[in-house]
Amino acid sequence: MFSLVKPGRLLALAVVPALLLGVGGAAVAATHTLTVTVVNRNGVKVKAGLRLVDVVSSSIYSATSGTAKKLPKGTYAVLTSVTTGNTITLSGKAVKVSGSAKLTIDARQGKGVGLAISPAPTGLERTMTMRICTRTSASEGIDASASPGTKLFIVPFASKYLGFAALGSWSDHSGTSNSYAVLHHTNGVPGGLGRTFSKGQLAAVKVVQKRGPSGSIYSDLAMQAIGSGCGDSLYAGLGGTDRPTATTVFASPGTWDVRVSSSAPTKTGETWNIGSYFAKRTVAAGKTYGLNFFNSAWGPSAQLPVTIRGRISFGLNEMFADPGFPRDGSVEGGDKAVATLDFGGKRVAGKQDKGWEPDSTYLYYTVKKAGWYTLTNTATRYYPEITFPSGMMSTTSRVTYRFQSKPNASALAGVYSAHLLPTGLSLTNKAKAGSTTKVAIRLYRSTVDPDAKRGTDPKLSKLTAQMSPDSGQTWRTVPVQKIGGTWYAMVSNPKTSAVALKVRATVAGGAYTEVTVFRAYGIG
Repeated sequence: MFSLVKPGRLLALAVVPALLLGVGGAAVAATHTLTVTVVNRNGVKVKAGLRLVDVVSSSIYSATSGTAKKLPKGTYAVLTSVTTGNTITLSGKAVKVSGSAKLTIDARQGKGVGLAISPAPTGLERTMTMRICTRTSASEGIDASASPGTKLFIVPFASKYLGFAALGSWSDHSGTSNSYAVLHHTNGVPGGLGRTFSKGQLAAVKVVQKRGPSGSIYSDLAMQAIGSGCGDSLYAGLGGTDRPTATTVFASPGTWDVRVSSSAPTKTGETWNIGSYFAKRTVAAGKTYGLNFFNSAWGPSAQLPVTIRGRISFGLNEMFADPGFPRDGSVEGGDKAVATLDFGGKRVAGKQDKGWEPDSTYLYYTVKKAGWYTLTNTATRYYPEITFPSGMMSTTSRVTYRFQSKPNASALAGVYSAHLLPTGLSLTNKAKAGSTTKVAIRLYRSTVDPDAKRGTDPKLSKLTAQMSPDSGQTWRTVPVQKIGGTWYAMVSNPKTSAVALKVRATVAGGAYTEVTVFRAYGIG
């Protein structure tokens, strides 16, 4: 499913690996030229766009076949794609440019690219993406994808400067059935580009997609290859569903980002991606792995307050993270928040995000006196362009940090982030009335700013938990136990529709973190 992304704070910056030369700008100071002739699979000379990569500097130039391109003297990898009817042929060749160099790329020399599973999956549609890339200091590549009816070819060429990868997937795109994703990659571009994977050569990744805390009932699943030569970032969409589901992806050994995204229709009839969740996993043949997405209870992410050169900073917009992946940046957009900072019993700073500001919102404060600071951030779900699902969980979250800071310091706050993960819930994140739910309490201390000194991790001195059956009007203390190295709050479930949770983690010296999640999980 293709989704539009809401403009604003979730947009990412694209990183250009190398300077693209020859498209405007200063002319290349060179007396050497390269002329490339491209022939399609019908034997006809055609115009084709070319990507030329200097194998030493990784500088990238654009050119068009049939036209002499001025270049500095050197060795270049030449990449192109040739479409002929329902075929796509990729080619990569290395050529030395000195004087008037010439090169011919003939798509008729292309060999078919195929990936297969044995025994062959039944009732599933195969899709495939292939890439040819440069193996230089900054890799550059071109891709081609094929759904049924399109054939892929690649021209073999033995060179240490080139590589090849193909990603095949098999799915019925329903989001509820088992699927396959396999990656094959090589150094150089050999003549034999196909590969058949037996099922015994694959890992089984069991993926559960729950419902309840997301701002949508619709989600889709994908596999993205990580760090596998030319295969890095190749992507296979495996389908989407509006139901909670448990499926298995059979994947080739290697490292993958298992990706789940949620999308929702807007009130104007568009479809927006409102959140994406990533779980990086390295898998081995014959092994089984499990992943649960959309776990309750969504609360503050793993970010902590930091003081950098005497200024405290904290982001207001990471308050609804899946507790299964709190350090992966898997935060769903759509919130508004109010943060305050107190010192000596007085308010010294405050910041508000009214919802969907153009950029992420931060509270900043320049420390004037050393001592104890208390930072509180309260966020509520807010997405006026879409209608939230009825009975949505994790509607409000709050975090309070009490920590020490001082002028001119650069340090991570001496506290932990706390995350609440109820266990034993249904696929709709509900527990039975009258049952007992063990809520795992996970503590992390992470920093993303290299200027923030981590220091020694503080020692936990006290861990307390409370629950509320009535949206925070009343609170009851619940026991906390350590079982097998993990802390659990033991919650006796009421007959009301949902449970709110509150946990405080106090460390030696008196610093603490307190996290509250309203409608943390449902009853029913």
